Amino acid sequence: MALDAVVEDIRATSKGEVDKINAEIEQEVARIRDEARERAAEIKSRKEAEADSAVEALERREISSAHLENKRGELTLHKELLEQTNLKLIESIAKLSDKDNEALIKKLLEPYDLTEMRVFSNKKDESLVSSLAPNYGGNITTVGGVVVESNDGSMKYDHTYETLANELFSGSMKEISKVLFG
Repeated sequence: MALDAVVEDIRATSKGEVDKINAEIEQEVARIRDEARERAAEIKSRKEAEADSAVEALERREISSAHLENKRGELTLHKELLEQTNLKLIESIAKLSDKDNEALIKKLLEPYDLTEMRVFSNKKDESLVSSLAPNYGGNITTVGGVVVESNDGSMKYDHTYETLANELFSGSMKEISKVLFG
C-alpha cells in the first residue's frame, strides 16, 4: 500500500505539473496569437493605407488625364475655328471688287522698279498686271495678288493675297484668339 500511495502522490504531483505546464502553454499560445493578431492588424492597416494612397494617386492621374484630354479637345477646336476664320478672310479677299483689287495690286507693285523685275499673277489679273509690269512672268495659282521676282531669280517677294492674309493672321493670332474665345 505504501507503494500505491507513492504512485498516487507522484500522479497527483505529475498531474499538477502537467496542468501547470498546460496552463503556461495556453498562456504562451494566447500571447503568440495576440502578437500575431496585432502584427496582422498592423500589416492590414499599412496595406489599406497603401491601397488608399494608390487609389488616390490613380484618381489624381485619371482626373489630370481627363483635364489634359479636355484641354487638347478645346485647343483642337480653337485651332479649327482659327483656320476657318483664316479661310473666310482669304475668301473675302478673293471677292474684292475689280476696283479695289486693281488699287491693291498697284499698291503692292509700287515699291519695285518693274523694269528690273518679273511679276506673276493669277489668270484673272493677267491683263492688269501685264499692263503695269513690262516683264510679266506668267500665271500662278492664287486667289489674287502678285509675286515679284528679280530677273536673275535671286530675290522673290510673295505678295499673294493668301500669303498676306496668312502673315496678317499669324501676326494677329493673339488678338484674334481673344476676340473669338475671350
